Parts: sequence; structure tokens; C-alpha cells
Amino acid sequence: MLDRAIFYDLETTDKNPIGQILNYCFYEVDRGFNVLNRCTGLIRISPLEIPSPSAVLANRTDVLEHQRQVHARECDAMREASDFIVDCIERSKNKRISLIGYNSSRFDLPYLRTSFVRNGIPPYFNKRVLYGDLLQLARKLLIAEDSFPRVASKDGDPDRLSLKLETLLKEFKLLDGSQSHESEDDVKLTV
Repeated sequence: MLDRAIFYDLETTDKNPIGQILNYCFYEVDRGFNVLNRCTGLIRISPLEIPSPSAVLANRTDVLEHQRQVHARECDAMREASDFIVDCIERSKNKRISLIGYNSSRFDLPYLRTSFVRNGIPPYFNKRVLYGDLLQLARKLLIAEDSFPRVASKDGDPDRLSLKLETLLKEFKLLDGSQSHESEDDVKLTV
């Protein structure tokens, strides 16, 4: 069993991984889920990137204010994130680490890999990173545990259930109100 893990989240300009990361957060935790180290940041939107209106609304991002406040370039931020992951691997006893997110296998991980490749950074860490997705765990618990929350989806279909992070956090009484969609807040809630 691994002695450390990294929980992470990304907020982005688009649903498609060709878009750009707006903000990111990585927390290195021990087996007791104590935060050991963190890496967070905001990335200035490239002049070549046109943010998707749906992503701007979902992230509640004021694009003009974001651009006024943020000066970090994507290439520098991706180097910082990669260095953080490599450092976490080196600190672990068996030189391997889990990278864990919520809905990360279909969204965050492809985005992160695409951003690494776009900036000339190897995205696979020599097979020393194991990938975990808490959405998959939620799906398994939904099937296996009768006590797991079953909340109808907001699309009106009573046969569809919602496994959105925000929905589950509210059901477990870990969140009041709405999710902020800031990567660090989402990581704190996930850990």
C-alpha cells in the first residue's frame, strides 16, 4: 500500500482538453489524510485561447478580472505542477504515488496530460503514478451500499441519479450552499 497520495483538481476554460487550465490545486497527503504539501496556482489565459461560455459560467469566472490579477504563464505553471508531482514521488517510501480526483479519469487527467504535452513536459512520470477517480468509487458504493445517497438528477428524469461532487457533499452534510468551483476548495472538500 502507498504511504502518500496527491488529491487534485483543475478548473478550465473548456470541457475539451485542448482548452487551458485556469487554476489548479494539488495536495500531498499521508495515509491519515493529513496535508503534507500543496501546490496551487492561477494561470493567465493565453491570447490564443477563447474560453467557452459554459466553462466561464460553471467556474463563475470574471475573465477580465482574472486577466488583471493573474500573471503566471501556462508553461511555468505546468512545470511547477510536474515538479511537485516528481518531488512527491521522490518523498514516498516506494517511489510511487496515487493521483486522485473526482471525475478525474474523464476530465482532469486528460486535461493535465494535454497541458503537460503542450508545454514539452512528459505526462506519464515513468509509470510511478497510479491514478484514482473517486467518481468510480461513488458508483461502486451506489450499487453495493443501500445507505449510499440516491439523489435524482436535476434533468427531470426520475430514473437518473446525480453523482455530482456537489450533490454528494450536500447529502453527506459536508457542504452548505453551492460549490465554489475553485480548485483548492474542491480539493479540500474531496480530501
